[in-house]
Amino acid sequence: MPLLSKTTTGYYKKMRGKPSEDAVLCKEYADFCLLACSDGHGDAKCKYARRGAELAVWVGDKVIREVRERCETIQDFAKELNDTREQIFQRIVCAWTEAVLDDYKIHHGEDTAFCEKYKELLRYSRVIYEVRDEVMPAREYQKLAQYRFDCENDIYKITLFYGTTLNVAVVCDKFVFALGIGDGDVIAVNGKRVEWLLPSADQFDTNPDSLCGRFSSLIRNFHAVLVPITAGRRIKDNRFQPEFVLLATDGLRNAFLGDAEFADKMLEIAELLRKGGGHTFAKSAQQWIEERAQFGVTQDDVSFCLHTKHALRPPRGKKGARKGS
Repeated sequence: MPLLSKTTTGYYKKMRGKPSEDAVLCKEYADFCLLACSDGHGDAKCKYARRGAELAVWVGDKVIREVRERCETIQDFAKELNDTREQIFQRIVCAWTEAVLDDYKIHHGEDTAFCEKYKELLRYSRVIYEVRDEVMPAREYQKLAQYRFDCENDIYKITLFYGTTLNVAVVCDKFVFALGIGDGDVIAVNGKRVEWLLPSADQFDTNPDSLCGRFSSLIRNFHAVLVPITAGRRIKDNRFQPEFVLLATDGLRNAFLGDAEFADKMLEIAELLRKGGGHTFAKSAQQWIEERAQFGVTQDDVSFCLHTKHALRPPRGKKGARKGS
């Protein structure tokens, strides 16, 4: 299962000596691949956004692996992902929040007030993000409601420092599952079409949803989908056999003049992969995104991770054959 990930700092940030705030992760497991992509917010309030993005992709991978470990077969895995998508998202938010609180405690131990409240916030992050109102006795919930609200405000003050988006995808030979909060793109090139698996934000959107948002907003605004991969030949319009699945921060799509130009480039890459040019694309991908980051419309950080059914390395023996010619 060929995988590829690339990231670069936006030209505007490079000129100011600032690092990229994106994070990407690609992992291959026994029967599926995991792709994750996060875009830390550039807002001055989100001063640890780069670390927030790193924690987000790590948590996304961790939670998905835990789901797989509970499932006996890949079919069970698909059913669990599809049926419990909301609970999976809640676990991601909770695990990311706890990771942020841990990180903040490690690096800000001098904040005595925070350290005294740390365990309390950690415990109530589970109440906020994991306990669903309908399964909690009404009287007990009423007692917790105000305290829960106060704790959420305290947690939000810290998670805001780490603000980031997150998109995660599971790809295997049976299905593609995608889950996300905030902007960025999750696309599949399916035949001659570019399909957005999750709803795309408006191009150049400057106010995306975030993992650091308040829970009531998060649970309304996350997106998830499971798309079965079609076996054999079917009517073309109903077939889903992607050439590649790509997750990208919004810096990639925003580096083009519009969605049509972006989609054309995705189709161009798919055609190159189909014709056996995967190794050419893999070799030139870093230069390509660096040019996009410099000469594109927004000069933002640009990052992507990609899964394809086509080879990304030269055929065996090809390199040796060139040497002997």
